[in-house]
Amino acid sequence: MMSRLKRYSKWYLLFAPLKSYIRSVWQLFLVVIVGNLLKKDLSFSKDARFYFYCLLAAVGIFLLFFIYHLLCYFTQTYELTAESFIFRKGIFKKQELIIPYERIQTIKQQQWIIMIPLGLVRLMIETAASSGNEAEIDLPFVPQSLYEELENYRKQGYGKSLSGTHSSKKALYSLSARELLVFALTELSLFTPIIFMFALLEVIPEPLQEQLFGQVSELIWMITVLLFVLLYVLFAILSIGKTILQYANFSIYQENNDALRIEHGLIEQKSQVIPANKIQGIRIKQGIISHMLGLVSVDLLLAGGQEKQADEKSAQTNQPYLLPLIPTAKLQQYLSQFVPEYADEFDLQSVKEQRLWYFTRFKLFAVVLPVGLYLIFDFAWWWLLLSIAILLALSMIYASFQSKLQAYGMSSKLLCFQQIHLAECQKVIVQRKNIQSLEIRTSRWLYPKKFAHCKISVKAGNGDFSSQLSYLPLEAIDEISSFYRLKRKERAIFDDSTNC
Repeated sequence: MMSRLKRYSKWYLLFAPLKSYIRSVWQLFLVVIVGNLLKKDLSFSKDARFYFYCLLAAVGIFLLFFIYHLLCYFTQTYELTAESFIFRKGIFKKQELIIPYERIQTIKQQQWIIMIPLGLVRLMIETAASSGNEAEIDLPFVPQSLYEELENYRKQGYGKSLSGTHSSKKALYSLSARELLVFALTELSLFTPIIFMFALLEVIPEPLQEQLFGQVSELIWMITVLLFVLLYVLFAILSIGKTILQYANFSIYQENNDALRIEHGLIEQKSQVIPANKIQGIRIKQGIISHMLGLVSVDLLLAGGQEKQADEKSAQTNQPYLLPLIPTAKLQQYLSQFVPEYADEFDLQSVKEQRLWYFTRFKLFAVVLPVGLYLIFDFAWWWLLLSIAILLALSMIYASFQSKLQAYGMSSKLLCFQQIHLAECQKVIVQRKNIQSLEIRTSRWLYPKKFAHCKISVKAGNGDFSSQLSYLPLEAIDEISSFYRLKRKERAIFDDSTNC
């Protein structure tokens, strides 16, 4: 098979410099303008030379980015051969990366809305050797047909012919517009400003609040409250809009080789093919509002990495959603359809004797905050008692949920840990073979009481994902430990059978 070197689309020379330019320049100009506004010095805006220098600087910065991406365009090439994918890059230091098709684990694609009519995508190729911080190969602005071509080669690498490859054209699951809106409205981040405001009012002592109220008129306070409400509404709209844009058109398709293809996004469309052997476990989450509505979310714990370009600060999540929001009653049905290995039903065993004191005792140190403020500001003693009572009540309630809801369960090959994390009830389900380590911890004070902590770790993203149950009786620890040690026993039995 003859192959030739290929480059990115020529549209790369326009959009790549613009993307880098917008990301860098707006921050710089924002700092300059805000800095001058705070000084109340607006004389610079009356000088025509200021705008000329701004235009000159903008053009110069754009030219620098254009030259850089022009060099990348001519020095970064890719090639498809019969056996492997070859990627070459480097302006001064040349690099060549050869990846056999059978070594490719995941091919992800992203597509901004402006790339759709051009038939272009951004492809990220990941292997088992990916570092976790970046995709092994990142190809911006390449033809969408390259994705299909790579997928066909990869499937051939698994021993399947092109005639036998297929993927479902019809989505097996799609998130409806109503479900998407409910999902956006139940995100816990929406309530962060309100929680922060009440926490701030609790921390500020009453004499200081009275002093502030005494010095500022009621009209100013009304304006302040109104401004906070308007800012919160704006924050809520932006947060809801971001969630809707990110998870609009969320669909799941079935690929061959027992892989799932997950697509979502409105302005930026993302597609990710997830092989079954890359799934290390699942996490089922249910917040307070979701619990009241009878809804749950399911995300995946994936081996491999977060993908980001070299000039991006944040990477994609390493726990992508499998099911953003579904009725609790349909959970087993969807798990059986998409991840049948994790669809076992568990008889969760909660701790019979509640450990409320153990979960509460360290949280009692929160009373140090109002006591310290009392010593500094010397406010009324009854305000100190009220603050301590509120903190103790919140600690007791949270600790009660922690002690009552934590549980564990086992099937033939699966282990399930249920725990409270912040305001969510989470169930982590992992296969025994995917558990990297089982950690058991106790102390000289807990061991006589026959208590210990148990933590499991699995590979997820660029590190380990862990789940822990605390203050378990030693009988439960022994049960979990015996379940995990079966992994080694089964391996030993297999080795003995192969040697016979």
